[in-house]
Amino acid sequence: MLAIITGTIKPPFQMSQLILRDEKERLRQYEESLCSIIDSKAFSRIVFCENSSYGTEKLLHLVDAAERKDIILELLSFQGNIEKACIHGKGYGEGEIMDYVFSHSEIASKEPYFVKITGRLKVDNIKDITAHLNQEKTYFNIPNRTRRDLYDTRIYGMPARQFKKLFLDAYEQVMDEQGIFLERVYTQVIQENRIKVTNFPRYPRIVGVSGSGGSVYGYTEWKCRVKDLFSRMNLYRVK
Repeated sequence: MLAIITGTIKPPFQMSQLILRDEKERLRQYEESLCSIIDSKAFSRIVFCENSSYGTEKLLHLVDAAERKDIILELLSFQGNIEKACIHGKGYGEGEIMDYVFSHSEIASKEPYFVKITGRLKVDNIKDITAHLNQEKTYFNIPNRTRRDLYDTRIYGMPARQFKKLFLDAYEQVMDEQGIFLERVYTQVIQENRIKVTNFPRYPRIVGVSGSGGSVYGYTEWKCRVKDLFSRMNLYRVK
């Protein structure tokens, strides 16, 4: 199974929404999250793609670390459209990354299914999640139980053919300043195309810090065990 990890190591100074801008700290967090996902052995293929043209030389040692665990890690770096990203918002940049991956990644072109995870975040139970995935299904959860109007894009999974057909260009509709975030755009795609969405079979234990709002992500295990049940019952859906 393929994991696509998105990132921006050196964000442009024009991007006003970001709280964490220090490239050394961002690089460290991306490296840490990649190490975590490699160690989990949840995926046999991993693509990390960043859109600031920072380069991947400082992450090359992880290719060997992945290979020792029989995992293929592909590192991609390109310069996204800074002007458009600043106009549309950070969701536009993430959409550009996904577009680039499916246009340039040797691995992604051959894999029928993928799970996308936002870089710098760790999903502590990712191995347990992927062990129970059905690769014919589309997986999304809502961000939290109070948000029933949109789906979470920090982690989702679906067949690659579906993404390329329905989601690939949707990021062009993002306009953060008008409240049209990537999450809202993807939710609209799901609703308009009547895509059957399934919650992840285990509730994602996400750890990290939001680069835009600075929110700290964490979890309490006993609460997540209850959320596991709700997730298996497919209750974390947009209504």
